[in-house]
Amino acid sequence: MKKLIMSAIVFTLLISLLLPTVAFAADDSQPEDWQDISLTEQEIDDILALNPDNDISTYASNLIIMYNIAIAKSGSNLIIVGNTTGISEVKKSGFKEVVIQQRKTINDSWSTYIKYTDLYIDDPCYDLSKSITVPTGYQYRVTCVHYAKKSLLSTQKLSNTSNVVLI
Repeated sequence: MKKLIMSAIVFTLLISLLLPTVAFAADDSQPEDWQDISLTEQEIDDILALNPDNDISTYASNLIIMYNIAIAKSGSNLIIVGNTTGISEVKKSGFKEVVIQQRKTINDSWSTYIKYTDLYIDDPCYDLSKSITVPTGYQYRVTCVHYAKKSLLSTQKLSNTSNVVLI
């Protein structure tokens, strides 16, 4: 009897492997990737002036001497401008992460729209100017972590948040 049951199970499994099945996949579509843009010094200064939290660093390790992040809108595009400036001995600078966040209303919590990580160059100064098309009807802001590295044991990270825009 056990042999008959085992044979029936094996036969059922073999038949099920031969039958076509339909698999449904989740939509993993990602937002459109951001694009590098060229801005004049005046346009960069105008956008950075929108964020009153941009500052000169007063932290103990003093690797980062200036850091900025701000956003502006241009139609349905979000313009992101940022900078990490380290002392002349800094070997690598940039952003550990840049997170574009969105929310529907002021009463809603912020959610991540898209996140970029490890944006560095081998230079004491990193300038960021990007544009990304985003869905309209949301408030947007950017959070980031500025990064500077002088040596293996001498690094600095500073968190920063941009101003808010409605697109």
